[in-house]
Formats: sequence, structure tokens, C-alpha cells
Amino acid sequence: MGLTNSVMTFFGFGSTEPQRPESSAAKPRPVASRPRRASDMSEIITLDPQSYADAKEVAANYRQGVPVIVNIGAMSEADAKRMLDFMLGLKEALEGGLRRVTPKVFLLSPSHVAVTDADASEDETQDLLD
Repeated sequence: MGLTNSVMTFFGFGSTEPQRPESSAAKPRPVASRPRRASDMSEIITLDPQSYADAKEVAANYRQGVPVIVNIGAMSEADAKRMLDFMLGLKEALEGGLRRVTPKVFLLSPSHVAVTDADASEDETQDLLD
């Protein structure tokens, strides 16, 4: 409250509401949201799942923004197909990428990781299902 306001209030010209003391503290700043953790670009996880139950580990690493190499060679044919379907779902849900490295090895890459391949075909998803 300034001196002028105090004098006006004393003589009855100011407002009758009690004035709150002015705080010398700085106004609070809005909190900036932190971006989702992106992995260190030197970090890549390699997994050799034995069954479809190991899909949780694939998803946990991928959701953290870590590229995951998945070798489905040790899985049964039925589990391997389920795992591939699961990885395709992860790719679509988190807008990442999925590439076949060898017939039984796949690279699941988050959206912030660019993977280039000179031999890549245009319809990559269809090639994965073959």
C-alpha cells in the first residue's frame, strides 16, 4: 500500500476494504513440462525372447525411447507371429519404426531415431508380414 493510498484512506476517500500487504516475493513462474525421456543415442537393447510372455520387456524398453533389437529365432512359430504382431502394434501406437534385419531379427526404433537403409522397400509393413 502506497503513501498516497494511506492518506486517502485516512481522510475517508479511499476504499474501506483492508488492503493486503504487497509481497516482495517474485511472482511464481509457470512450470515448464519436461519432455519424455529420450534414450542416450548410444544405447540399444538386444533381446532374445523365449516366449510371447517376454513381450513385456520389449515394450518396457521401447516405451522408454530405447531402440530394441529383437531376435525371435528361439521362439515357436506361433509365438514368433504373435511377437511380430505385438511389435507392429507398438510401432503404430508410439509412431516408431520396425525393420527386418534378418529373417528372425527385427529392429524396433522409436520415432526420434532415424534408421536409413539403401535397400529399403516402399511398403515396409507388408514385407514384415511375408
